[in-house]
Amino acid sequence: MTTIETRRRALGERLPDDLAVEAARLHTLLEVAFLTAAADGHLADDEIRNLTANLQAWLHAELDDDFFVETFANLAQLLAQQGPAARLAHAASLLDDGSRRVAYTLACVTALCDLEVHDAELAFLGTIADAFAIPEAEAQAMFDELEEMVDALAST
Repeated sequence: MTTIETRRRALGERLPDDLAVEAARLHTLLEVAFLTAAADGHLADDEIRNLTANLQAWLHAELDDDFFVETFANLAQLLAQQGPAARLAHAASLLDDGSRRVAYTLACVTALCDLEVHDAELAFLGTIADAFAIPEAEAQAMFDELEEMVDALAST
């Protein structure tokens, strides 16, 4: 089974062939955000809600809880089997430069969504930036801008 077929199946819907590449990209973006949420060894409820909301928004569909349980279990299994470095390398091989920056942005938002960024999550964001060839200064500027936005939203 090809990567695109596997990812299409993981998304739970039979998508037309012209959407298969987009489905694979979205699944990869979700996986990078999932890896970030799991970096501290704990998936917080806010992180799970953020991941769920992102995927539903991308698919323009309300999805049932069973779908998310299966999808996150699949991602957790891949993480346990291969480790975060291998999963990031795989993601980097599937994403173009622009999509890598989108994935990094989603990872930052995932780390920030529970308003508690742990050292392991910060370190993992650096690992993502390295794996995706995003210069350190650019990655830090992206994180800082997102942190300001999240803080402003949280204080309203």
